[in-house]
Amino acid sequence: MDWESFKKLKGDEGWLVIRRHAGVVSDALRQKTLVLKHQADIAFVSSYTVDPLADYVQVFSAQNDLAVNSYIAPYGQFNQELLNPQSELYRASPQLTFLLIEIESLLTNDAVDEQAQSSVLSRLQGLVDAFLKNSTGILVINTFPACPSWPLQVLPDQRRILIEKLNAGIIERYQSHPRIQIIDLDALVAYAGCQNALSPQMMSMAKIPFSETFLNFLARRIISHIVATLGLARKCLVLDCDNTLWGGIIGEDGLDGIQIGHDSPGREYLEFQKTILELYQQGVILAINSKNNKDDVMQVLNEHPQMLLREKHFASILVNWDPKPQNMQKIADQINIGLDAMVFIDDNPAERQMMRQSLPQVEMLEMPADPSLFARTLRETGCFTRAYLTEEDKNRGQIYAAQRQREQFQQSCATLEDFLKSLEMVVSIHPAGKDDIKRVAQLTQRTNQFNLTTRRYTEAAIAAMAQNPSWRIYVLGLKDKFGDNGTVGLALVEIQPKKWRVDTFLMSCRVIGRQVEDAMVDRICRDAAKAGCISVSAEYIPTAKNNLVAGFWDKMGFEKENADAKQVRYSKQLKNYQSPQFLYLKIV
Repeated sequence: MDWESFKKLKGDEGWLVIRRHAGVVSDALRQKTLVLKHQADIAFVSSYTVDPLADYVQVFSAQNDLAVNSYIAPYGQFNQELLNPQSELYRASPQLTFLLIEIESLLTNDAVDEQAQSSVLSRLQGLVDAFLKNSTGILVINTFPACPSWPLQVLPDQRRILIEKLNAGIIERYQSHPRIQIIDLDALVAYAGCQNALSPQMMSMAKIPFSETFLNFLARRIISHIVATLGLARKCLVLDCDNTLWGGIIGEDGLDGIQIGHDSPGREYLEFQKTILELYQQGVILAINSKNNKDDVMQVLNEHPQMLLREKHFASILVNWDPKPQNMQKIADQINIGLDAMVFIDDNPAERQMMRQSLPQVEMLEMPADPSLFARTLRETGCFTRAYLTEEDKNRGQIYAAQRQREQFQQSCATLEDFLKSLEMVVSIHPAGKDDIKRVAQLTQRTNQFNLTTRRYTEAAIAAMAQNPSWRIYVLGLKDKFGDNGTVGLALVEIQPKKWRVDTFLMSCRVIGRQVEDAMVDRICRDAAKAGCISVSAEYIPTAKNNLVAGFWDKMGFEKENADAKQVRYSKQLKNYQSPQFLYLKIV
């Protein structure tokens, strides 16, 4: 397979082309001539033909280093598949099941009225209940397109009004459920345009309600659900400055000459910044990587009256004349994330090509030549998709701003001990409550470096674990004089009569070396000893990213029991266990 040509497929080549490439991908994965970094097991259960949609998903997933293994239920058999506990769907045990159905498939007759609305919700609830009972995976359901039945009619469109009410009921009922996600199909069809999205011809020929163009779009949305559920979303958006954040070149045009404001030229860049700010508010880390004079860029960030993005919004700002790949590596090191968590936007094709060649892990977002399309292009990327927002997500910008202050403060301290004493750190360690579940799942999915086993768990799995007396979930929060770091540590511990087992132990890299990891281990050992346990066991499972913690359990006083190429097992005897002193922490 010509990988470079394959990566350039956009979907507008038509379904037959996509189908051919989907077959090539499937064969290559089966024969192991194509090895992708991530894997997902999914299922399609639908009231219409979904094979073409599955082909688009197969191709676009592979382009994103994701191998998708799809179970496609027989045409129209969604009731049988969901209601029968012995169905092939449940035997396949997919991580995500996409229940894609038309409103007509849930109606007892063609009328859409108040009674029908109640009936549809009731039938949908029955399908959902059956799934939740028989599967441990995620169910993705859709709303229904509320397109105008009579677009030129003056009278109110009662069918459309009732479908909108039905959609509102679906969203209200399911949007907060940890095992249910929603594709707002009504919103997607409206975004694409009803006439562009819905296809009577395709429905007549192939029992597919959508056009090929919309299948392309819908497939990308489906991949967003997969990426969000598996925790594969990118974390950091890195931006150039000239002709990216603003129009013009600051070094030549000066503060008053660059284009940014409410009128064109300049409005396009302001709209782009609004979109970037929305990502910031969703927890995406922002950084700058620019060839420029730093004083000029800082003047724009701090003084230009029309700028929405300010210095406080950026976790890292590297403005110099060094090669941008070199700066990108420095930014990754400063923020403590991998290069594969980063997305770069730069108007210069030569810089983009250099980044691709030097650091292929970094996602290059190709922006159109017309800056008025910058905001739309960024909004249509699935790089930063997530299934939910935690409090840490909402406050991440402030957390990283405080981290920059800590780093600057540390440089002024004579010793590490002086720095740690001056931080005035307060640590809280407590069992996970209902409000912690989302953050706990997120930490297991997104933490790579300080993660001893790198086991990934969904929100549903964590919620089940929290209700199971055989498990204990510890969460660690940290505050200091610069602010609240939020929940930065986690341990999942399996409770056994005489021996506790640490299944997962992880920390945010922002807090490494401040004794907080020692405090968490101590809390586990104290609780185990109090419960009458003889020992605590733990593991280290090496990955490409967690070499940082290869000797962690040794440092914590655990004894190595055995080791092989896949893992190292440890244990710590608890007889006469004594807690260490924590000179720099106040533990509450």
